[in-house]
Amino acid sequence: MPHPSLSELMRIADIDYRHSKLKEDDLNAFGQYQRTASDNPLQLVVELIRQHSRVRTIESACEAAADAATKLEKMLKDLLDGNATFCHLETIRETPAGPRAVCRFNGTLREVSIHPEVDPERLRLLKSWEYVTVHQDVVIGYWADDPLLYEDAMGEIVEFKGYQSPDAHTVRVMLGPQERIAKLDPVLWDLPLTPQQKLVLHRSDPSRAIDMVPLENMQSRFEIPIHKLTTRIEDLAGLEEIAEQLLQDVLLRVCCPQVRDRFGLEPLKGILLYSYKPGMGKTALMRAIALWLHEHRDQFGFDVLIYAVKPNETKSMWHGEDARIVREDLFGAIRARQTQPRTRPLIILVVLDEIDSLGKRAGRGEATYSSAQSESLEAMLVEMDGLVQAPSGDGPPSYVLCCGLTNRPDRVDEAAKRPGRFSLVLPMPDVTQEGAEDIMAIYARGAALPWYLDGQVRCDVPPETVRRQFLQPAIARLFPEVILRYATDTQKVHEVTLGQALSNAHFMDGMNRAKKRAAVRQLRGIGVPAVTYDDVLDCLLDVACEAARQMEADPQMLIRQLDVKVPVARIDVVPRHELEEHRYVRLHSA
Repeated sequence: MPHPSLSELMRIADIDYRHSKLKEDDLNAFGQYQRTASDNPLQLVVELIRQHSRVRTIESACEAAADAATKLEKMLKDLLDGNATFCHLETIRETPAGPRAVCRFNGTLREVSIHPEVDPERLRLLKSWEYVTVHQDVVIGYWADDPLLYEDAMGEIVEFKGYQSPDAHTVRVMLGPQERIAKLDPVLWDLPLTPQQKLVLHRSDPSRAIDMVPLENMQSRFEIPIHKLTTRIEDLAGLEEIAEQLLQDVLLRVCCPQVRDRFGLEPLKGILLYSYKPGMGKTALMRAIALWLHEHRDQFGFDVLIYAVKPNETKSMWHGEDARIVREDLFGAIRARQTQPRTRPLIILVVLDEIDSLGKRAGRGEATYSSAQSESLEAMLVEMDGLVQAPSGDGPPSYVLCCGLTNRPDRVDEAAKRPGRFSLVLPMPDVTQEGAEDIMAIYARGAALPWYLDGQVRCDVPPETVRRQFLQPAIARLFPEVILRYATDTQKVHEVTLGQALSNAHFMDGMNRAKKRAAVRQLRGIGVPAVTYDDVLDCLLDVACEAARQMEADPQMLIRQLDVKVPVARIDVVPRHELEEHRYVRLHSA
């Protein structure tokens, strides 16, 4: 059978030798293949395998070269980006040579070129908190559409006072006690601004306002999310009676106006809780009251908000700033809340911790106070007179109840304590022996807590057993124990017992110390890895002795906390070893 010609073979291979860019060497090679196939087919197969191997080697080399080129391109880009600078774009300026970018470098403006691959129109859409990337005075890219940039750029929140120049989009704002001029970002040009509105300044450029805080989203730095409160009334040992009295007055004179008006009761504007002894649970009680009202809001048909003001949080180094903080940051936020639409009444609790820190106005026979010291107090009194009930148009009203807490009621201004302001003034109850036991029982809860009972380490001990075997005997032996004596200027000696000297916080501390002592033993592998009766007894003694030594070092502390009415000439602390040697102290329960 005759072999096909070269032209016929190329036709079979779909190669048009007349139009294909084949060289003479290619045609000679094809002819050699044809002759080899005729004379020695096996040799042709070997040659094709060799050619295939060469092709694969060349392809691999090409792929390696392509990877190397890609890596080189990335390395060059990283080098450019690494040497680039992030800066803010102020504007795009049109020039005869084309658009150029005006950027801010360390507070100064500089004009730079724009790389051909960067779209100027996209640059014009950048927000003031987004960046352009500049390398050797050329904009080579940008960093945008990242929420982190906006969050990082948010600076101080200021109050809008009015427009300086509407055409130039400049406004007047209050930053602290000073009024300043700020330029609005384009995103704010078409938004309506009112004197109650708050604006956000740019962190690195405080002369620029970048956003507006919607009134419905405004939240004072004093407002506490009520869902974060965890203290319940049932967790407050020894405070059940005062909690019941507080809730009764709040419900009758604030939450249920129809009952209040029917019986002609005066509205409740303020509550003052005081105790000369710190750590009696005033703050915890107000948290529990707020949580109780929140949990029963559907039952009584109202909503609850709580604002907490810490000691000296309304103070400022700037003259006039104290009153502004009270007037705007605290009650201004409350007024903004009152203007929001609602479907049922709103109860706003304002808890003023250590209200005596607001100062006291000068009076007859008292030290002179400067006007700056009483600015926040006077602003507070004015707000309490004018911000009790604020209806929102025809909608449900809102009520503001101020709750002052103090350990120094003598330092609270008399004008605040008069009827019509803090009209309900209540002392925190003293700790009773049963109350001390209840407090320690709260901090002795926990199924996993190990106790040393009847010579064994036991967990999941019933609370009644813990009380009977550990808490009751320890408190019964120590509560009436004399821990210090003080003498008056007439040399009359008065005894102070552990129950008189310690507050609620001391009994909490004593129980926590007992648990820690047992935990340390388990950690070290020494002794009984459980809470023992001696732990409870010894830790209460430790707390009592420390409190006694503090009063010895600071007689005014004893005078204030025990409300001593006569001069104290001498304080004698009962030594710890005498308390331990007392025949009742080391007597274990049966």
